[in-house]
Amino acid sequence: MPSWSELLSEKQKHENDPVWLDRELKERLNAVSKRRSNAVVIFYASAFLQKQGINRNLSIDREDVNGFMNALHGAPTHNGLVLILHTPGGDPNAVESIVEYLHSNFGYIEVIVPYLAMSGGAMISLASNLLLIGKQSQLGPIDPQIVIGNKRHSARAIQEAFEQAKQDIENDVKLGHLWAPILQSMGPSLLLEAKKNLSYSKELVVNWLNKRMFKDINDKNERGKIVNNIATYFNAEKTKNHGQIHVHGQRIGTTKLQEN
Repeated sequence: MPSWSELLSEKQKHENDPVWLDRELKERLNAVSKRRSNAVVIFYASAFLQKQGINRNLSIDREDVNGFMNALHGAPTHNGLVLILHTPGGDPNAVESIVEYLHSNFGYIEVIVPYLAMSGGAMISLASNLLLIGKQSQLGPIDPQIVIGNKRHSARAIQEAFEQAKQDIENDVKLGHLWAPILQSMGPSLLLEAKKNLSYSKELVVNWLNKRMFKDINDKNERGKIVNNIATYFNAEKTKNHGQIHVHGQRIGTTKLQEN
């Protein structure tokens, strides 16, 4: 596998050929298809590692549903789908629509994560029959982001902030004066929204894991235990054996995946 600098060097050699990159990409995707029993191959990537300051929406949104539909229009579905995924994530509602659309077309789905599939990208990965990642690859927690003002905040962090406020005030009522302006700015509806979003993401992942990745485990109790353990960890909840994810962008690599 060539290094990044080698790829850039190769691209520079073909600067006068405007279709070289497109042609190379198609050849590589065709090679993947042949190695995966002639499955349909889709490469979905967001260039979110590019330089800052470029004003582009690089997250998964509802427009991407149309993109998948256009890409798969007229494609054969009997040999399954290979989805090569590189994304910072995005809207859970859009993720649900994409996954359900793919499930309605393909009985077998593989996801390959060369490097990053965070948040909603991790949800798509966990909805597959088979997930392929490298030692350098990583998934991310699925706790949704809620926009407050111009900033995004983890739904899990919002919930824990309210729980911390409750505990502090119960231990020392005087601390209520410190928490009052913070809680007032957040409002009780925000806590309810955070809880609902967390429940929604976890419910989706539990359902998809049951339908796909772990469907061959006949013992329902055993399957339920495995699936719930994975969904609980990815949803940034406290777990008995695997600790807790602390920040939304935390790396979940091969070691953690094998533990779960």
